[in-house]
Order: sequence, then C-alpha cells, then structure tokens
Amino acid sequence: MLIGHLPAREMFLDALAAGRLHHAWLLAGPRGIGKRAFADWAALKLLSGGSGPGDTPADDPAAQLVAAGSHPDHRVLAPPTEGKGSATESIVVDQVREMADFLHSYPAIAGWRTLIVDSIDDMNPNTANAFLKELEEPRQKTVYLLVSHAPARLLPTIRSRCRMLRLFPLSDAEVRRVLEEGETGISAAEIDSMVTLARGAPGAVAALAGADVAGLGRTLDRIAAGGDAASLARSVAPQAAAPKLQALLALVPQRLAAAARSNPDPRLLDLYSEAEGLAKDAVRLAYDRAQVAMALADITARAGRIQDKR
Repeated sequence: MLIGHLPAREMFLDALAAGRLHHAWLLAGPRGIGKRAFADWAALKLLSGGSGPGDTPADDPAAQLVAAGSHPDHRVLAPPTEGKGSATESIVVDQVREMADFLHSYPAIAGWRTLIVDSIDDMNPNTANAFLKELEEPRQKTVYLLVSHAPARLLPTIRSRCRMLRLFPLSDAEVRRVLEEGETGISAAEIDSMVTLARGAPGAVAALAGADVAGLGRTLDRIAAGGDAASLARSVAPQAAAPKLQALLALVPQRLAAAARSNPDPRLLDLYSEAEGLAKDAVRLAYDRAQVAMALADITARAGRIQDKR
C-alpha cells in the first residue's frame, strides 16, 4: 500500500507513458517516508501493465506472484538476514553476482524485469563497483528501483547513471492513514502521539507500538521541571522495553528542536546536537539502555533549566 507521494507517482507514470522510462531510478529521501513502498508500487505497475496512480489490486496475477516471492521477472536485493546475525549487514558482492543471470535475460511473462535494491546505501565499496557494471550495461526492459536514504554518499558514477526521484515526508494526515491502515500494531490511543513523533516518516515509528509515547512525553515534562530521572532509566532497562527506548531516542531530539525554534538561546541548539548524536550512536554502538536514558534525562533537565530562565 502506497500512501502519498502523488507528484513522484505522476513523474514515473508520465515517463512510462511517453516511452522515456529511465532504466535506473534513485528513490531518495529520509528514512521511513515510504521509499520502499514506492519501489514496490512502481515495480507492480510495470509487471502488471497498469497505468493509473493507484495501487495494483491484490488479486492481480502479478501482485499475487510478487507477494508469494515467485514472480520470474522481479527480484529484491537487500542485506542478508539469515546466517549473518543482523539485518544491518551490508549487501555483499556475491549477491550482485548471483543476480547476473536475472539481469542479463529478458522478461519471462511480463513486459519488464524489475529489481528493487533496499537500500543501495548498504553496499560496501566492492559491491557498489560490481553493481555499477550492471548499471553501465542495462538490459533492455529492465528497470532498477534503488532506495537511498543518503544519495550524496553514493559513488558519483552510480548517481550519474540514475534518474533521481526525490520523495518527501508525508503530511500528518497521510502519516495517520499509514498508521491506521497498515499492519503496525499501533493502537488507536497511541495514534496522535505517533503522528507527532513521526514527523512525516511513519516507517520511523512503526516499530514503536506499545511504547506509550504520550506517557514518555509526560515523564520528560516532569524531568524538565526538575523531577527525578531514575524512573525513566528503570523503565527502559529491560530487554522488552526496546521500543520505549527507541521512542525516547526520537522524542528527546524532537522536543529539543521544537524548543530551539521557540527560544533563541544557542545552548538549546547545542543540546539538540548532543541528543541527536547520542540517539545515532546508542543503537549503532549498543550503549547500555539505562545509561542512555539517564543521559537523555540529563539533557532534558538542562534544557528545562534554560527555558525556565527565559
């Protein structure tokens, strides 16, 4: 299901209708806004022969084959998750080599062959160079749909062989639709808090069901007013509280950004940068949950003192 991104849909469909469909589309934008959903939508348009901006019906033969993972003209290239220990592994060069036969053949049952790469940011240098060779010699009627969260970091030679299609954060109404209609597990009571937290990127909060974002906000309000931070640290320490910590890592920088917009004190911007840096490092470096919570609580308390003196 693709919600929003109507201008991008129209650009893709216009190129298709005019016979000017580029062989490689770089779908660029922030994480969680629906770039993979757009890639799925675009692939199904090509495989089903559809021309309208809506979703391909679930009972369409092409949609059924893709859903079953058995469409002979469609592949997805993503980091390996089996036997590698983590879904954060890079796409490896052997995966690109294994795609060679698929990429160098003609469509079997559809008018096109489609390859989704999710994401091309996850390729190491060797893999990127191997993939570049495929981009340089595209087979007719083969379309690459490349998801990228940070296109500026890609090899310039890869970017130059793609048509850039920028996707932007969704409106709050669109985020609400994604959370309400998708299989996110987010309760009706949580929706309002999640819409605010998402900032146009519902994918960024989809894994936070049950995190009690509204309750976390109230706890941070108390800490900013001089309350005790120990309870916050205890609440995120258990393994089962991982969604709550993820929510906290998103919520504190967001609150500081809002505070900095309404208060010109440069110290708030410094605290925002500190919280943002901690949020990025906490997961990547597997910091202790309780210590992360205490650090975020300290940042929140310092921001509260600055705002009290305004």
